[in-house]
Amino acid sequence: MRKRSLKNFTLRYLVLAILGVIGIWAGVFYVVIIEEVYDNIDDGLKDSKDHIIKEAASDPGILNTNAFGIAQFKITKLPGGWHETGNQIYNSKLYIPQEDDEASVRMLRTVFKKDDQFYRLEVYASTVEEDDLIENILTALVMLYIALVLSILLLNHILLKKAWKPFYRILEKLRPYKLGAAGKFECADQKIREFDDLEKDLAAMIQRNESIYTQQKQFIENAAHELQTPLAIASGKLELFMDEGSLTERQLLKIEEVSNTLNRLKRMNRSLLMLSKIENNQFRAAEKVNFNKIFNELADEYDSLIQFKAIQVQIQENGVFEFEMNRELAIVLVSNLLKNAIVHSEKDKWVEITITSGSFRIQNEGTLPLDEGFIFERFSKGKQNAHSTGLGLSICQSICNLYGNMRFRYFFKEGHCFEVAVS
Repeated sequence: MRKRSLKNFTLRYLVLAILGVIGIWAGVFYVVIIEEVYDNIDDGLKDSKDHIIKEAASDPGILNTNAFGIAQFKITKLPGGWHETGNQIYNSKLYIPQEDDEASVRMLRTVFKKDDQFYRLEVYASTVEEDDLIENILTALVMLYIALVLSILLLNHILLKKAWKPFYRILEKLRPYKLGAAGKFECADQKIREFDDLEKDLAAMIQRNESIYTQQKQFIENAAHELQTPLAIASGKLELFMDEGSLTERQLLKIEEVSNTLNRLKRMNRSLLMLSKIENNQFRAAEKVNFNKIFNELADEYDSLIQFKAIQVQIQENGVFEFEMNRELAIVLVSNLLKNAIVHSEKDKWVEITITSGSFRIQNEGTLPLDEGFIFERFSKGKQNAHSTGLGLSICQSICNLYGNMRFRYFFKEGHCFEVAVS
């Protein structure tokens, strides 16, 4: 799923919120405007009514105005009897001869008495067309909404970008950071308190992790160095013990089991020392290494193991792969990957090595893909080889990580594929 930036995320909800607010505001605004318009018109109609009744008292001729005209009122004589004299105000449609069309009007109807005779007075005033008013309000609101959104976009780009600048600076400093690598996460003086707190907390957390990492690395390195001598002494004593002729066959088997365990510990110890040296960048010497030659040389070295497992190893050279790096590390890289493919292949299967000018790939048969998130972890082992140290692929990954433009990956395509490529 494509992830949105923080600015666009807030902008999206801000635009939707403004749309909702403007919609509610438009409804309230329309009701208020209509009420205000009608109140003003009604006040005018009442004033006209009072004026007409007052004029009728002094000019009886006005009582003969029985049709709407320019005066915008008419008076109708009512039959005898009592009539309600209150005001009735309502909306109506009225044909206007001057405009030759029906128009929306606000009509006031009332009854007044003159000389014991009741008359009905109807006064009208032109009013706004509600449809036209709604259309005009909507048009104005759409224009206002567009103007607001464009203004917010501009402000969002200028102000928020400036406000979030410290946050993006922190991200830029975090991206190249690697645990245990050279360099330090430096804190800058932030003007915004929250970003200043964030950067200081990050720096403190990184410092704690660096301290723990250094302690663990030193412990592993020291432990590996300290184990070398006892392991060598124990192995030597076991060999001397096995040379004695007084041992039974069962005792020899038990001693052999212990010897195998010690050998595995020695291999693990060597691997841990190798990892420690790689991470401490102790392999500084570099030269142009020809991987084609290394593959052919190691294939000859592992010939007895290949024949024992009846595996067919094919080297397909589509180019010469040369890379500037430490030669010893290059041999360790190829050796671990090649041995891993041979050891984890079943009998009568195949291992295919493809070399190009910018990469090499080692592929062996398999039915199910491996867990990519687990196989590069230290001490991770396949079920097929319980005697493995579980450090081979971790060493390969550490070697590739040592060189920034060397990429190491695993994928499953008609078998297990490990690929090293340079960019």
